[in-house]
Amino acid sequence: MSDQFTFIDLFAGIGGFHAALAGLGGRCVYVAEKDSFARDVYKSAWLAGEHQNVHVTDDINEDVPVDVAHTIDELLRRAEAGEIVLKNIPEEFDVLAAGFPCQAFSKSGNQLGVLDSMRGTLFYNILMIVAARRPKVVFLENVKNLIGPEHRETTFKTIVDSLKGLRYVVNDDPTVFSPHLIAPGQGGGPQGRERVYILAVREDVAANLTPFDGPKTSMGWSADRWEIGATKLRDGAPAAITTDWLRSAAASGDDALAARAVQTEKYVGNLAEYRLGEDDAWYDVYERLLGNMVNQGKLNKRGSWFPGHPIWFQVEEKEWLALQRADAKAHRGLERKARDWKDEFLSKSQNFITTYTPQLEGEESGDVLSKILNLKNNAWRKLEWQASDAESLTECLIQLRPSGVRVKKATYTPALVAINQAPILGSEKRRLTPYEAGRLQLFPDDVYQAMLDLKQPRTQSYKQFGNAVHVGTVQFALSHFILHHFGTEGDARDSTNLGSLAGLLRGCRRHVSEWVQEVAEEEGSEVAEPAKESWLQVAAGNAPAKATRPESRPLKHVS
Repeated sequence: MSDQFTFIDLFAGIGGFHAALAGLGGRCVYVAEKDSFARDVYKSAWLAGEHQNVHVTDDINEDVPVDVAHTIDELLRRAEAGEIVLKNIPEEFDVLAAGFPCQAFSKSGNQLGVLDSMRGTLFYNILMIVAARRPKVVFLENVKNLIGPEHRETTFKTIVDSLKGLRYVVNDDPTVFSPHLIAPGQGGGPQGRERVYILAVREDVAANLTPFDGPKTSMGWSADRWEIGATKLRDGAPAAITTDWLRSAAASGDDALAARAVQTEKYVGNLAEYRLGEDDAWYDVYERLLGNMVNQGKLNKRGSWFPGHPIWFQVEEKEWLALQRADAKAHRGLERKARDWKDEFLSKSQNFITTYTPQLEGEESGDVLSKILNLKNNAWRKLEWQASDAESLTECLIQLRPSGVRVKKATYTPALVAINQAPILGSEKRRLTPYEAGRLQLFPDDVYQAMLDLKQPRTQSYKQFGNAVHVGTVQFALSHFILHHFGTEGDARDSTNLGSLAGLLRGCRRHVSEWVQEVAEEEGSEVAEPAKESWLQVAAGNAPAKATRPESRPLKHVS
C-alpha cells in the first residue's frame, strides 16, 4: 500500500490546497488554473524537478466536455457505463480539491434536470469529474455568500444534493471555518476569514457514515488572544514582521530564531515603500479625533469611544445628504432592496456630530470635522470603529474600504481580499507587505520566493494571496474530517477500499496527535496513550459508532 495519497487541484490559484495536502503527505497529479500569473507561481513553487510532468491546464472546459445527462441518476449511470470521456485527468486519484468561485445556478433545471441549472458554472466541471473518476474525498471551499439568503436553498443545496446523489456522505448543513478561531500551533492565523467548506467522502469507503459537523474551533482557544505582530505561527515567527519582533529575535540568544528573523526581514524588504505618506492625511485626522474622544474621558455603554454604527461625516454636506435620503426613499417597499438601514445610519451620524460638537469643531478640536470633509477620497469621510477602548491608532489595524475607514485592535485582521486593501499596521504606520499577506494565509516561504523569482507585480501577489484558501485551516478541517469518518487505525482496516488514502489517514492522525501534545505542554502535563486516544476521538468530533452501510443504496433522484 502506498504511503502517498494523490490529489487533483482545481481552480488552484497559487496552491493553497497544494500546500495543505502536500503537508499531509499527498502528491498532486493534475492542476487547473486559468490565471497566467497564478499558474506561473504555482508551477515555480510546486511543480519543479520530479513534479514537472504533472499536467497543468489553463481551461478546464477543454478537459471536461458537456455531457448529455440532465439528472444525477442519468449522470451516474453514464459514468458507470464509461460514457463520460475526460481528457488529461488521471483515471485514479484519492482527493479532489477545489476552491471554485460562487456562481448562482440558473432556473433551467426546473424544466429538464438539475444538471441543466449548473451548465456553464465551474461546479458543473467538478461534478463531471466526481461522477467519472469517483475520488474517495471531495473538498470544496467557497465564500460565505454561498450560504447567504439568495444561495443557501438553491445553489448550496443543489451542490450538497448532487454529491449525495453520487453516493457521497456530506452534511446537509453548512460547515464554516475561520483561521482566527484555530490555535496557532494547529494551523490557525490572525485573520477573520469565514469560508464554507463542503467535505464529502465516498460512502463505500468511509468507516463512519455520519455526516461531519466539526469541530470548527480549537479547544480552549480565544480569537482575542491573537496579536498580529507577536503571536508566533507554526514556523516560530508572527504574521506581521514588526521592527520590535526583529529586534527581540536578534537579541534572543537563540541562533535558530535569529536566523529566522534574518530570513523574514529579507522577504519583508524595504518597509519605506509601504509606509503612509503625504497622501494618507486621513491617519493624522482620525488620530486627532480619537485623542479628542479619549480626552473627554467617557466610554459609551459598549465600552467604546465611538458608536457601533458607521459614522458618515458627510451628513454635514446638504447636497450629499439629500442624495442619500432620496436613494433610501426610492428603495422603500422594494423587496430585498429596501434601504431602511441607510436612513437610520444617516440620522445616527447626524446625532453623533451634534452630541460631540466640541470634539469635532473649533480650534481646540483641531477642526477635525472640517479636515475630514476635505479629505480627497469620499470613503475616507466614513468611520467604522471596531476597536472599542483603544486610545491610539498605533494599537490598531486599519483597512481603507469603499465603505469607509475600518479600525480594529491589532489582534487579527479582517479577511484578505483579492483587491489591494492591505491592512495597515498602526504601530508602524505602514501597510502589510505581500510577504506578510502570504503569512496571514500560512503559505510557506517558497511560494513568495517564486513570486520574487518571477518578478511579478506587487499587485498580483496581493491578489493571489487574497484569492487563496488558508493553508492551515484546510489542514485543520481535513484532519478532523478524516478522523471523523475513519477514526482509529483499526476502524480504517474495516474499509476494504481505502487504498493509498491510508496515507492521508496517517498524516491526519500525526497532525492531530501533535496538536494534542501541544495543548498538553501548554497546560504543563503529559498525555498518556489512552488519554491521547480519547483526545483524538474528541478531535474527530466525538463521532458515534459507525453506521450500518446498506448493501445496495438506491440512487437519489435530484432534479
